[in-house]
Amino acid sequence: MQFVNVIAHEAEKKHLIHTVKENRISHAQMFLGPAGSGSVPLAMAYAQYILCQNKQENDSCGTCVSCTKIQKHNHPDLHFSFPIHLSKEKHIYTSDNVLEYWREILDENPYFGIDDWNLKLGNENKQGIIGKEESQNIISKISLKSFEGGYKVLIMWLPELMNGNASNKLLKFIEEPPDKTVFLLVAEDQEQIIATIRSRTQIIKLPRLKEIEVATYLETEKGITASDSKIIAHLAEGDVAKAVHLISEQTVANFNFENFVNWMRLCYQKNIAKSIDWVDSIAAAGRENQKSFLKFCLNMFRQCIVGHYAGNELVVLTDEQNAFLSKFSPFINSKNIVGLTEAFNEAYYHIERNASAKILFLDLSIKTFSLLQKK
Repeated sequence: MQFVNVIAHEAEKKHLIHTVKENRISHAQMFLGPAGSGSVPLAMAYAQYILCQNKQENDSCGTCVSCTKIQKHNHPDLHFSFPIHLSKEKHIYTSDNVLEYWREILDENPYFGIDDWNLKLGNENKQGIIGKEESQNIISKISLKSFEGGYKVLIMWLPELMNGNASNKLLKFIEEPPDKTVFLLVAEDQEQIIATIRSRTQIIKLPRLKEIEVATYLETEKGITASDSKIIAHLAEGDVAKAVHLISEQTVANFNFENFVNWMRLCYQKNIAKSIDWVDSIAAAGRENQKSFLKFCLNMFRQCIVGHYAGNELVVLTDEQNAFLSKFSPFINSKNIVGLTEAFNEAYYHIERNASAKILFLDLSIKTFSLLQKK
């Protein structure tokens, strides 16, 4: 990760580059910024610049042996520490035990958040911690001599999730580390970090990213159109991780809406031949996508009924959805809404229990043929 690839934070980049050029690298620094603001990419770029063998005027070279290793996340003098789900059964005690997942998420999206990380570890409902075994492992690694004769750098993500034992164990080591050792603590909430550790670090505060900065990133790195990127950036509130989630959600929403429109038209026309082709395509979409689609259908039916009885002011739809439902809603009424709701809820129940998707959606199509004819 080079500085040029990090979104915004130009003043902070200049400061960090200056510390290296002037040989005034603080041994303990805290990159403090809100979720999705780019604290991890900035710390990675700084570490790469420190360890680069062919430093340029304002960035690492990106091509030397050291830079290449860092970009693959396997430089022997760059260490990582992060919250994990401790498990005796799986023998998971330190960050090193799940390092492959960390490398994967850095490659996928270096602006990830804690929810992304917990999901990557396999349990989005469980909070990870940095425990005493982790702190002992850090001390053991950092106490060794540098493999390549220069600096050793440790990037610790979310130090606020260190428990008391880990914090106390690392305190003295952070205060007086071995020569040419740099601790980079990447935090979101400094109030959750014990005061004695905070007082021993040089804090670099990173502001929330501006909408235009997030929008530009979405256009250049994710291929999002200018108009869509502006909308997503506004909703993301300076959080790139949230923006990436919104892109994914929009992709799913587009998939669901397109399939809903096609399917309802085929069902109203009672076009069995083309309905069978449609069933084949939805059956290949995967079980989670099928469940999401059935939920979407139920919501569309609900929106039609709400529009009938409460007026359009209570119906929350995109312009495209509203245009379609204004024509489709007369076919959803008091005569068929109960039958449709029961049929689609039953289908969802059976999809969860591994029913054959082809048989299920074909059966549901035939039921919908009849129900849509009720006026």
